[in-house]
Amino acid sequence: MKKIRVSKKNTNLQTQIKLPSSKSISNRLLMMRSLEREKLHFDNLSEAEDTYMMRLYLSFINTCADSVIPLNLDAHNAGTVFRFLTAYLSQKAGKYLLTGFERMKQRPVGKLVDALRTLGANIRYTEKENYPPLLIKGTRLVSKDIEIDAGSSSQFISALMLIAPHLPQGLRILLKGNIVSKSYINMTAELMRNFGIAVHMDDQIIEVKPGAYSIKPFRVESDWSSASFWYQMVAFLPQAEVLLPGLQKNSLQGDRFLAEVFATLGVKTEFLDNSIFISHHGKPEQQIDFDFTDAPDIVPSVMTTCAALGVKAKFRGIEHLRIKESDRIATMQEELAKIGAHIVKEEDAYHLIPGQKPSASLVFDSHGDHRLAMCLAPLALVYDEVEIINPDVVNKSYPDYWNDLTKSGVFSLTIMKDE
Repeated sequence: MKKIRVSKKNTNLQTQIKLPSSKSISNRLLMMRSLEREKLHFDNLSEAEDTYMMRLYLSFINTCADSVIPLNLDAHNAGTVFRFLTAYLSQKAGKYLLTGFERMKQRPVGKLVDALRTLGANIRYTEKENYPPLLIKGTRLVSKDIEIDAGSSSQFISALMLIAPHLPQGLRILLKGNIVSKSYINMTAELMRNFGIAVHMDDQIIEVKPGAYSIKPFRVESDWSSASFWYQMVAFLPQAEVLLPGLQKNSLQGDRFLAEVFATLGVKTEFLDNSIFISHHGKPEQQIDFDFTDAPDIVPSVMTTCAALGVKAKFRGIEHLRIKESDRIATMQEELAKIGAHIVKEEDAYHLIPGQKPSASLVFDSHGDHRLAMCLAPLALVYDEVEIINPDVVNKSYPDYWNDLTKSGVFSLTIMKDE
């Protein structure tokens, strides 16, 4: 198994980092563009593996729709790609087999399939009921009011919203239960409005009017989720200063919540003209308590930072992390135990209790999850050296991550031979 050794080189972190573009925004733009068969180039589109896959598969779909043999599309472990394509293919002429890696086959998709079937979709499970793979025969969908449980994945709802303008009378969606990752639903709505679609949201109801997307030039923001790892590094190093261009205070991305959370962990955020400047600013609070319902992707970074700094923390609204690229609650429990931290559930929250690092060297398993690999690597600044198993998973969202660590000047990296 491939590993990378990350070692602390020095503690003088003074750098500027060009973060990757938001793949969340990029993938939504690609869906809207493909629905209109447009070819307009978007500025600063993400180069992440997920976005590359979305671009490639949308191109395949548009050129192979008339094939008698189902087009086989492997979404690997990309939840957005799988879920968005499930909705897209259901209304696209042709036959398709949509599958993924073994972990993807463990991530339920039944709620989205049920909603699409209500609209007339022809979708069949080929292995286990409610789970990928899916055999989809594209057909003309109808407009009906639908209900969907909003407590597991906002991607189900965004997938439905994106195809809604192409339904005869649009779509009215009733959201049942507690809405998780609502910021991503808001992102979808704002992007749709930007391209000429009428979207009304009122508490638990979303209404999308029929129409065509008016595709126009658009520049994709830098990725707030990827900024979380640099916030970690600044929290670990006194006098650290990092400039991150392309991030905005009034961002479409809910992960801008980072600035508020890390303010309690000793990091100051200054909003400049289309960039942010983050710096080490005093000691962290002894205990923090936040609800991450709308910003789940930053949880691994915050957990790791708290564990390393000895901060007790309460994490609310994170149960849906169990169906991410890994079961992020279980995998964070396993990996942070290596530095003595415990994560336990009490009532409606998960409590992180820091502890003493065992004397053994630190070898972390990424569990095939890009965010685990990236949030654990900065621990080299606290413990001098760590090893990360399967480091290439960062390509999913931040392909230049390891290069950027080297460029920062505070790390040295060693690629270790496969065992």
